[in-house]
Amino acid sequence: MLNTYKFIIAALTSLLLVTGEAGAQEITLQKLSVNGAFSAEMAPFVHDSTLYFVSNRKSSVLVNVLSQDDQPLYKLFRAAIDKSGKSGRVTPFEATSDQALTVGPMTMSKDGMTMITTLNKTTSLRQARQGRSQNRLTLYEAHKRGNDWQEFAEIPFAKGDFSITHPSLSADGNMLFFVSDKPGGEGGTDIYLSRKQAGGWSDPENLGSRINSAGNELFPFYHPSGKLYFSSDGHGGMGGTDIFYSIFDGQWSTPAALPAPLNSAHDDFSCFIYNDELSGIFASNRDGNDNLYHFAYQMAFCEEPTEVVEENYCFTFFETGEFDKDSVPHRYRWEFSDGSYADGAEVDHCFPGPGLYEIALNVVDTITGEEQYSVANYELLLEKSKQVYFYAPPKLKPNETIILEAELTGFEDLDELQYFWDLGNQEERQIGKTIRHAFRRKGTYTIRCEAYWSGGQLCSYRKIVVE
Repeated sequence: MLNTYKFIIAALTSLLLVTGEAGAQEITLQKLSVNGAFSAEMAPFVHDSTLYFVSNRKSSVLVNVLSQDDQPLYKLFRAAIDKSGKSGRVTPFEATSDQALTVGPMTMSKDGMTMITTLNKTTSLRQARQGRSQNRLTLYEAHKRGNDWQEFAEIPFAKGDFSITHPSLSADGNMLFFVSDKPGGEGGTDIYLSRKQAGGWSDPENLGSRINSAGNELFPFYHPSGKLYFSSDGHGGMGGTDIFYSIFDGQWSTPAALPAPLNSAHDDFSCFIYNDELSGIFASNRDGNDNLYHFAYQMAFCEEPTEVVEENYCFTFFETGEFDKDSVPHRYRWEFSDGSYADGAEVDHCFPGPGLYEIALNVVDTITGEEQYSVANYELLLEKSKQVYFYAPPKLKPNETIILEAELTGFEDLDELQYFWDLGNQEERQIGKTIRHAFRRKGTYTIRCEAYWSGGQLCSYRKIVVE
């Protein structure tokens, strides 16, 4: 019996234009014209102004292989597309059009000369019909010579009764992310990483519990910024399957969900994000069927951000009054509710952080250490500054990579908090709590980060010199 594409869609059970907000930043959504009226579309990938995607639409007027549910199998299709989401005529992807069974999703190298796609382990229709076991999915690699794609070769990962699918190549072509339901993972389907080495690909490594949950992680997309976008039904979110991202800095950061209206109460999954992260394409069943949507942020940065300040909880305490002098030696003693004390009419003290502190000034006998009398008692409330805090080194070299992490301070917990970055002097803009960037040219840059939440926004900046 033929294997269906349920490995992708088992967990994923129209408006033409939708506008949502991430704070003051608007997000426009547009359903792509490539969507079929009665088919499902997903797994977008864009290279050289061409959109590649997976669909179960009929691919031939003469022969169509059906799944066990009497539905056409998923195949790869292509269409011209511009960055605004305007697309051209849909045609089968010629490199895989001769495949009889399941095809896709796929990924492609930056130069467009290497493709990795999902195919059934048994690609012969006759063998698949004769087979008694489930025809699992795995990854195949092909290379382009001139204008022609060469024959696909299976990537020889470990064999077993499991599937390997949803490939995503890093921009340098050295890392391959994919999904598998192989035993020993964190949940139903997990994301794995294999690294390019001499003669092929390394043994896959599970990305661990920061990324993989007890649920299903699907459709990884490794962005040139270093963010790993992926879909999951195990990290909370707005409902069903949502799209998250994480960035690696020694370990994977806690996954952050994309804001509404990208995520919704329905299943939102499989994304392609353009390099500037201000637009992209994703799939959703919010309109009753799996369709592709184009999104774009309408960025509007504030004109007068405040400079980031380093928090300082150090103070000088002094008392100008004099106590009565007699034959017994006395001394002022300052006692702080953080457990420390200091002697003298003037003392310096640093508190460990924000909080409400009690300060007592007493006169003590320096011989016995006994308190003679109380001079004063104070309360001191220390709070974090209201700002978007991030650290950036004052000087960098060109092409030196830095990781910037933002934190909105001075506020109580806020829902749907989003961060937007303007890296200055016509450099790129990015989105996310944590970003990675390398300045290409020498100069002085003003880095702005803006935090947006429901009903509010705040922006801060730092200057940095690249020399």
